[in-house]
Amino acid sequence: MSKQKKSALKMILSMKESGAAIPLIILLIVVAFVNQNFFGIYNLMDVLRTASFSLLVAVPVTFLMSAGGLDLSLGAAISLGGVICGMLLKANVSIPIAILAALGGGLLVGLINGICIVRFNLPGFILTLGTQYCINGIINVWTGGLSTTNFPEAFVTLGQYRVGGIVPMPIVYAIVIAIIGYVILQHTKFGRKVLAIGGNQETARLAGINVVTVRVLTYVCVSVMAALTGVVYGARFATVQPAIGNGTEMTIMAAVIVGGTSMSGGIGTIIGTALGCVLLAMITNVLIMLGVSAYWQNFVFGLILILSLFIDRYRQRLLKA
Repeated sequence: MSKQKKSALKMILSMKESGAAIPLIILLIVVAFVNQNFFGIYNLMDVLRTASFSLLVAVPVTFLMSAGGLDLSLGAAISLGGVICGMLLKANVSIPIAILAALGGGLLVGLINGICIVRFNLPGFILTLGTQYCINGIINVWTGGLSTTNFPEAFVTLGQYRVGGIVPMPIVYAIVIAIIGYVILQHTKFGRKVLAIGGNQETARLAGINVVTVRVLTYVCVSVMAALTGVVYGARFATVQPAIGNGTEMTIMAAVIVGGTSMSGGIGTIIGTALGCVLLAMITNVLIMLGVSAYWQNFVFGLILILSLFIDRYRQRLLKA
């Protein structure tokens, strides 16, 4: 390989977002030849709306993973937020109070996860897996496994309204959260603390950073935003299912990892996370348009995730060369 080509390749792969950007560009090119209907405005809005639900939680997950954390209970927290809000609305509680109660439920879950993992030094993988089972059990006992429907029109509008008759509200919410997350991670002391903790906790502690507080906050933010996502799900579909968040944790974490955030901490990118969410949503949409069985979606997701790990490893080798 010539020096110029190697230099160009090094420049491209040096971007943290390349793990999501490269497959996304390739997929767009393939779709342009296979099915041009994909680029219709309403289909694109559907793809972005699907990605927006993941992005709402993926932004705080980027902070969590950048700090070296992991949360398998976020899917259950999504379900919990939706169920709390839905059940309170059915009890004729006002919309603002129902939403705040849902966020409060997420806050409690995040505090439990954060304190148990950080203060008591328990393994995050097992602890949050246990939290997931506990939350799902509570939800099923509370709801009897039944969906909740017939919400006020004002609540449904929060998820179904389209700005200008085109852009769904969940996309607007996700863009706002992504911008806030980008600014905090890249341009504030808190963001620098998160990355420093993920890089080396002991060094961060010696530098005067309150490691315990920052790490607990990352868990709280994930659970609160997961609960909010459950609320938005309920408004979008005008119904709340007890298992609405089940399985979403793997898709969301895959999007974050594919986007360039390191599982070992110290590296995070909100732009890459957004690209990862769009990539996975686009894969689902393309497979449906091509008439491919939905059973292949998990296979493709897994393949993309594995490829992104190879790209990341190759990128690190190039940068060291």
